[in-house]
Amino acid sequence: MALIQDQTEQFPMVHMGWDNALKNGFSGSKDAPNALPKRLEKLISPSHPLALFWISVKSFALFERLYGPDAGEQVMLSLENILGRIIQDILSGTRLVVMERMDRESLIILFQNGDHTLDQMMDKAINLRMTAKSMLNEKVVGLTGNGLNLDVGCSEVEFDAHDNLFKKIFQAADDAKQMARGILDEKSLPLMAEFRALLKDSGLYAVYQPIVNLQSGGVLGWESLARGPRRGFFRSPAVMFDFAEEVGQLFPLERTCRKRGIQGLGGLAAGQKLFLNIHPKTMADPDFRRGETKMILDKLGISPTDVVFEITERHSIKDFGLFYRTLQHYRSQGFKVAIDDAGTGFSGLNRIARLKPDFLKTDMSLVRGIDSNPVQRALMETFVTFADKIGCSVIAEGIESEAELSCLASMGVHYGQGFYIARPATPKPRIEFIPPPTAASLHQGGWKCSIPLFELMEPAPFAHPKSTVREVKVLMDRHPMTGVVVVKDERPVGLAMSHTLDRQLGTQYGTALYYDRPVSAVMDSSPLVAEGSMPVESVATKAMARERFKLYDHIVVTGGGKFKGVVSVQKMLDALARVQVEMAKGANPLTGLPGNLALEAEIEKRCRSRELTSIVYVDLDNFKIFNDTYGFESGDKVLRLLSDILSWACRRHGRGYTFVGHIGGDDFVIMSEARSVERICRGVVRCFKRLVKKLYSPQDARLGYVKAKGRDGREGRFPLVSVSMGIMDISGKGTCDLAAISHRAAEVKKYAKSKKGSVYVRDRRKPLGEPDA
Repeated sequence: MALIQDQTEQFPMVHMGWDNALKNGFSGSKDAPNALPKRLEKLISPSHPLALFWISVKSFALFERLYGPDAGEQVMLSLENILGRIIQDILSGTRLVVMERMDRESLIILFQNGDHTLDQMMDKAINLRMTAKSMLNEKVVGLTGNGLNLDVGCSEVEFDAHDNLFKKIFQAADDAKQMARGILDEKSLPLMAEFRALLKDSGLYAVYQPIVNLQSGGVLGWESLARGPRRGFFRSPAVMFDFAEEVGQLFPLERTCRKRGIQGLGGLAAGQKLFLNIHPKTMADPDFRRGETKMILDKLGISPTDVVFEITERHSIKDFGLFYRTLQHYRSQGFKVAIDDAGTGFSGLNRIARLKPDFLKTDMSLVRGIDSNPVQRALMETFVTFADKIGCSVIAEGIESEAELSCLASMGVHYGQGFYIARPATPKPRIEFIPPPTAASLHQGGWKCSIPLFELMEPAPFAHPKSTVREVKVLMDRHPMTGVVVVKDERPVGLAMSHTLDRQLGTQYGTALYYDRPVSAVMDSSPLVAEGSMPVESVATKAMARERFKLYDHIVVTGGGKFKGVVSVQKMLDALARVQVEMAKGANPLTGLPGNLALEAEIEKRCRSRELTSIVYVDLDNFKIFNDTYGFESGDKVLRLLSDILSWACRRHGRGYTFVGHIGGDDFVIMSEARSVERICRGVVRCFKRLVKKLYSPQDARLGYVKAKGRDGREGRFPLVSVSMGIMDISGKGTCDLAAISHRAAEVKKYAKSKKGSVYVRDRRKPLGEPDA
């Protein structure tokens, strides 16, 4: 680096550790020049602020590959010489301060700005680029036959006595670089000053939106959302983050937002979690990797196990291997992972499966109007099934109406958030969320195992993370259990299974290496942990989605986040098998649909739900004639056809949770929300009428009847098989019993069968159980 004492003096390039100063953050360390800033500061005054030009050779790396590094260095030396000759004329009347090489292909010229406006500085930058490019190419073209181009940008250096001068120069150089490459323009530069002030003066704050359990109504956690100043250009979070990414300031912005989100939280209730939004690129930020977030958490007494990193799928991940390894590093510390905006980005389900997130957040575009869009419902059901298979939970974002909430809950979506539940606020908003009855009771009926994990739990030995492997081995030998839970502050932080520990100690130097080391060095730091209130079926799905070598490890059971005991995989599978056997006893062997036991249980649940429910009794007409004519095997095909049509119509047209049962013979039952039941029936009638003809001979199908003997033994012409459907409504607001339901159902069914062809009829009387006004 060289100081210019006289504006007519040409200056050589002198390197004085600038690169090291940049790399070390201008902290005033031994790598940063110490005497030079003092001399520079003497040249700075309020009336003569500093400004700079940033000059870079475009495609310099390609030039070096083609012609060699020596030729590249000659180009840079020539450029320095040219700039030293022409800069005096371009900046006439301005005092020059410094010209310095920044890296292999770029340099800066620092000068006292005087009275130049930004527009005038840009004009001079263009003049500098055109003149230097012309002079440089006179030499380069003669040597290589190809010319070079230059990028030139300009910026002002904002500085006061309390600032680090080198850091401010570097920021100004970065602004000039962004301008030269078209990312910033003369209108954006003032915004950089406002943006940096935003970060420095703590103009950011966090609001918190609850994420609730759609089955139980409890609060899972709080998502921290950044907000900018209420006035100004950066009041919109989207504008703020887009601008930060454009100008290369995403890491500092996210770091400040995380800090505000953690500090403003005001604590977490037992079992609740804090959701922090993280850009995938942020994980490469050195400050992030050094554990800055964990240090803030430790100061506030928040465990990493209570923090979820939300990674948006809208941004592609270039180095997936590095990203995956980095993610595993944070998981080993206890952090959880959520994939945000699932289904909108570039990664796809295969990459989501590889990441194995703890939570999968669906984009709000999938939630909007889902109650009236069968395609969106089908896609959401796919996400729920996919999440169950890989052992994670679905969070539906952007719930804004009661209909959307009810629909999502009835499909088995685990968690939800949105304006309908609570708007983001600071401090955290008070919330009293009551889940829709269909979520808490109906969906778990019939074929779901509702045994809570607590019922299978067994006590288990536990140890502190600092306990030695020797002490843990003694515990294992003393107790019949095959694993020891590692617990800190009543919360499980790891699991040591006997078979895994024996394998590690059984190696040649295993005992010598591990026996006196803390158990935290050999434990599984991310075991499967589940709340005791969770149904066994949900936990079993997660257990079977684990890595192969962890399939038979214990499930650690907690209550309000605190360690309670363990459940062995064997005991859990035995319980599921018993439940499945009992449920299978009531299923119809032909169609596989639930039978009378499940039907009665479902009716009782609907009566307790306090919701209006429609029950549809379905019966076939002329089915005996078809059986006698075509045989029982063909009759079974008709029953299976009707079963498939009923199930399809409920999926296609039903809202919320629907139930399809097979009472026996040709009698079926549907239960559905009252508002969608007639659409279901219309779909059944239309499809059955068209498809049943394919089970007849071509001649009978064409004639529309069959010749056969009736119940009285006389021959006659009988119409094709048709379906009769009778709809009745029940209300859970009053009292209704099975006897009253059966009596009314018989009346409605009789009236439906009095109609010719495939039909449905609806009882228009007051719903059973509806209290008197």
